[in-house]
Amino acid sequence: MLSRHLQRYGIWVISGLIGGSTAAIAHATPERIVIAPSTPLAAAALTTGAVSLEPWPVSDLFVIDVPTGWLTEALAEEARAMITSYDATVQSPQATDIATEISLVSEPPETYVPQQLDTLIEAALAEEYVIDRYGITSVSGNDAFRLWLEQVPGEFSRQVITFVGDAEGRTAKIVSSYNDDAPATRDLIVQMHGSFRFDSAEE
Repeated sequence: MLSRHLQRYGIWVISGLIGGSTAAIAHATPERIVIAPSTPLAAAALTTGAVSLEPWPVSDLFVIDVPTGWLTEALAEEARAMITSYDATVQSPQATDIATEISLVSEPPETYVPQQLDTLIEAALAEEYVIDRYGITSVSGNDAFRLWLEQVPGEFSRQVITFVGDAEGRTAKIVSSYNDDAPATRDLIVQMHGSFRFDSAEE
């Protein structure tokens, strides 16, 4: 299984690092651009027993597990959705809050992901944030690729980005923004991302 992931997703990574980005990384300050060796990132067990999750379906698009009581908003016509642990219309995020945005595009991952990686790497080289690590994983039986960012500007200082594709040539980009780097926070984000599954009108 791992060799199959590497064969397919290795192309994504290589494509994202060529075209000038590799040379730029070679000359970057090591402590500013940290890209770890590609390793599988398995979904970690949730350590916060007080958190319960329930499936949130967005018709004809996807289903994802969301902590009970969190706020959700679907923009189905734009193939986008938001999940937050707080009400962003009336308050700023607190230290332990999490905001997740999901977007779907009608492009296969081998086309969409390299473009996204180029953009992410260019921003890291411009010292907009640090790419802490990345890895190959599986999301509901589909191949996926995940990155962890730090020193992100704005209300949240950290992000986890997961790309996952399906057999119909679609790609989902799941981005969770957060501040608290406690293991329970990271585990919850990984569990949410790992629960994502595509839906379709035919199902």
